[in-house]
Amino acid sequence: MKPFISYMPIVILGLLVLIVNLFFLNSEMLAPNFEVIFDFYRFNCLFLPFAFLVLSCFYLFLSFAYNQRHGKGVRGLFIICLSFALSLFALNYYITEIEPKQLKLRTVQLYSEKLTKPLRIVHFSDIQSAEISDYEREVFRSIAELEPDLILFTGDFLQLDKERNFNQEWMALHALFKQLNPRLGIYAVFGDTELELYSKKKEDLLPIHLLSSNSADLNFEGGALSLHGLSLFQSKRPLWALRSIEPWLETTEDQVFKIIIGHAPDYAMALKDLSVDLCLAGHTHGGQVRLPFVGPLTIYSQIPKEWALGFRQIGLPHLNVSAGVGSNRFGGLPPIRFNCPTEFTLIELLPEG
Repeated sequence: MKPFISYMPIVILGLLVLIVNLFFLNSEMLAPNFEVIFDFYRFNCLFLPFAFLVLSCFYLFLSFAYNQRHGKGVRGLFIICLSFALSLFALNYYITEIEPKQLKLRTVQLYSEKLTKPLRIVHFSDIQSAEISDYEREVFRSIAELEPDLILFTGDFLQLDKERNFNQEWMALHALFKQLNPRLGIYAVFGDTELELYSKKKEDLLPIHLLSSNSADLNFEGGALSLHGLSLFQSKRPLWALRSIEPWLETTEDQVFKIIIGHAPDYAMALKDLSVDLCLAGHTHGGQVRLPFVGPLTIYSQIPKEWALGFRQIGLPHLNVSAGVGSNRFGGLPPIRFNCPTEFTLIELLPEG
């Protein structure tokens, strides 16, 4: 084999990396769902490190086969391939074991003339656990330490594989919710992953109050709140969401602080001109994988990508979309996070002025 031919395998592999990843970068238009993330993970963090490892063994063999002059260059290729392999193995460990457990607290403040005293709300979403572990227990400890007045959860409690018993894991998760004691209660909506909860009685879910196309009115010393929870279907379809939201607004007084909670944030696209104060959602996971200068690979939603994470004003309402405290476990794969750590949000409602 001539020396220059030895460069061909690494050139071919490099072109393959470029072509496949360019496909992933344009995959939102082809397949706007989280399967894109897992395909990206399988290729870059499972296939590629082993491919570079095999290639490094190939170059190590060639370094002994060539003479001293050409063997030096091939040894350089061996070092490059081995470095890539080890770096990708390290990246795999980081995105599945470290960042998914780097729970962040994001604090935002919202001023309103409808309130005369402050109120602390914790918004979190997408626990999506495959098994209740120390990490989930730490999430709930962190929430309890904030001593919020109100807790709002925007869906996706568990995401179990076929070997796990839902009722067993639900009991463990439900016990964690019972440890929380906000004075105004815990309210939630259904997500994509908990069909089993639809069949449970409301009293069996307490202290969680699940709102699905219905409302709850709350009063405290600083004013009045009205919560409206959307069904999963409504949260993903703005026009259907309006059929539930508009009657609620018509029967709610102007001076009441109005909050809508829905699993997916798509519903917010229809609310820019409505007198809603705060919209909450999850579902997007912030993208889970956010590439520098590119942003999320996919958000599995029709909203603008810049809406997929964080707090912003979208017209009259403010919108907070949580990256979630868990990760999508589609197909039994491990939690995957890159440049998008898990999070929950403390929203401080403050009197105007």
